[in-house]
Amino acid sequence: MKPVPTTTQLLLCPVCSQAFKPSKNENSNLRRHIKDIHKMSPTMHPRKCKWDSILDGRIKDDKDRKERIRKSKRLWARKTRLRHKAEEAALGLYMLSQAV
Repeated sequence: MKPVPTTTQLLLCPVCSQAFKPSKNENSNLRRHIKDIHKMSPTMHPRKCKWDSILDGRIKDDKDRKERIRKSKRLWARKTRLRHKAEEAALGLYMLSQAV
C-alpha cells in the first residue's frame, strides 16, 4: 500500500530558504527564526491576528461594537427564519405525499 502524497505548502525563510512545516504556530516559528538566527527585524514577515481578516479592522468604540452585534444578530435571525421555512415546506410536502 502506497502512502498518499500530501500537498502541503512549506513556508520558506526569505534569507536562507529554510523550510518550515505548516503547523499551528507556523507563522510565529518563522518570525522567531528570522529574529534569532538572522538578527533581523521580524517586520519583513509581519504578525497576523484575527483582526486582519475582518474588512473594517478592529472595533473602534461602543457604537461600532453594538452595530456589529446587531448586524450579526440580524444575519443569524435571517438564516434561522429561512431554515424554519424550508423545514415547514418539507414537512408540508411529506404530509401531502402521505395523504395521497
